[in-house]
Amino acid sequence: MKTRALAIVGVAVLVLSACGGAAPTAPPAQIIKETVVVERSIQQTVVVEKSVDKLVTATPGPNPEALIKNVEPNATITLWTLWLSPTFDDYIKSTIARFNQAYPGVTVKWEDHQATFQDDLKAGFAAGNAPDVINMSVVEGWVSDYAGKGLLLPLDDVVPQNVKDLYFPGLWKAQLINGVNYQFPWYQGMSVNLINTAIYSGTPKTDDKGNMTYVGGAGLNVSDFPKTIDGLPALCKTIKAKTGTLCDIRLTVNDLLAQMVYEGGAKVISDDGKKFTFDSPEAVDWLKLYVGMVKDGTVDKTVLVTELDRVGLDLFASGKAAFYSTGPNLIRIVRANNPGLYGFLAVVPSPLGKSGVAGKGLMGLSVKKSTKFPNASIALAQFFTNPKSMTEFSKIVSIYPSTPSSYDDPFFSAKPVAIEDSAKPVARDTISHYADIVPTIPHKADVNKVVLDAVQQALFNNVDPQKALTDAVAKANALLP
Repeated sequence: MKTRALAIVGVAVLVLSACGGAAPTAPPAQIIKETVVVERSIQQTVVVEKSVDKLVTATPGPNPEALIKNVEPNATITLWTLWLSPTFDDYIKSTIARFNQAYPGVTVKWEDHQATFQDDLKAGFAAGNAPDVINMSVVEGWVSDYAGKGLLLPLDDVVPQNVKDLYFPGLWKAQLINGVNYQFPWYQGMSVNLINTAIYSGTPKTDDKGNMTYVGGAGLNVSDFPKTIDGLPALCKTIKAKTGTLCDIRLTVNDLLAQMVYEGGAKVISDDGKKFTFDSPEAVDWLKLYVGMVKDGTVDKTVLVTELDRVGLDLFASGKAAFYSTGPNLIRIVRANNPGLYGFLAVVPSPLGKSGVAGKGLMGLSVKKSTKFPNASIALAQFFTNPKSMTEFSKIVSIYPSTPSSYDDPFFSAKPVAIEDSAKPVARDTISHYADIVPTIPHKADVNKVVLDAVQQALFNNVDPQKALTDAVAKANALLP
């Protein structure tokens, strides 16, 4: 099962810096009292003190949110987001309006793309009209994929250190390519499993003596949900045997090597980067776990290797799955699509893999390398990911900021009420430990295609997992210089 946070974000006082193109924000005008001479005589000057109201305009100061210098005047830039409209139209538009106050003269054109996002983006790059600022999925490996092709702007040398310091270090360093960062960490998620208790446990029923029992489900206790992924095969067998329901599990098909690292504890490439090693015993054992569930007929094969997270989420929201790994923020989808299921929801942490690391982050904002307005684009990406913007986002949906100071807001210390808020009290500590432990993979997109084919051969065509991965290593090594 993929390690995910979203699918799975205190208002902070930002460090002030002089910002080219930033809108001066003046303190309000003040009324002061001054003494004036109102009467004179020939022999002597008679001074009479009298209060006179005089309007004094204070010297304008820099906008506290404008942290990027030399923003190009009259720049027009495009922002693409993923699955945020129409639910968050008001938030996106109000944040852009606030951005325009900080950086006047910059025009932002916003588009939200959904199921066709990847196809649209690839077509945009091919046609030379990709957006300037791009919502990238870190957990799916998009940042390293596009950065590895030379399509994204490296940020380490152009972003001031005081701005980098606003983010959790592990998130700023997520998805590095040769030690270089290509994304501003945006909203994060907690890795949780949503549970349909009607299937997982059963519907509660009280007998004539007042004893509570559960009927119509697998009879499982939510608190006993597996803490590690090696407990999933037995769980799925039980659920199928008692309810006839298949497990709703999806592999990270866009970044399978990362999943091997997090879940299997596998070393996927040599230290010198000259050969792949993802046919090791750890990697083979990882693949065998999923192969075993396919052979047992306990997982939904249409979900297992789909590219879209929403396929599995929609299956769960329709009430046809006992659990699904996603983020608390997507409970809103379940509630909207199937309000009757909401009362049967429970939330538990997603099981960890052998690495013991919870994840590497969820979403980021990257800048197109060929943008005509790099400073304006950097400013927009930074603005949407600054402490104030992410705190406000967190207050309308269950996401978690990548900026430590955001968690100083009382919003995060308040006792959870809705099930969507169940992870708030532990969010800061969890998010602070997110780390990208996957090494740089040369030709990552091409290698991932090789790995995906090998995994599918083992899952669906009865190819031995060891042979499938060893053959894939040979093909992947041929891609190395």
